[in-house]
Amino acid sequence: MSLPVLVLLVFAMRRAKGVVEMLVKAYIETRTEREQRATMVAMAQSLPNGGAAARFEEGRPAWLFRKDAADPAGHRAVATREAA
Repeated sequence: MSLPVLVLLVFAMRRAKGVVEMLVKAYIETRTEREQRATMVAMAQSLPNGGAAARFEEGRPAWLFRKDAADPAGHRAVATREAA
């Protein structure tokens, strides 16, 4: 192999590494968000007499998870993106 091909290969590998790192970071952030949301829904469902749980992002309420006392057992907690 000639030198220009090797240089091109090195730059192509660096670019591919950057793309893979970006995809892995996006996957981890998405997975973390799903796990946090599932935790909050489970917490709101476990409230015995109804109530609400809020999730804060950057010091401001971002998600509101609530359970009404009149909801039947096993009913999924309501989750809204509105500020609490």
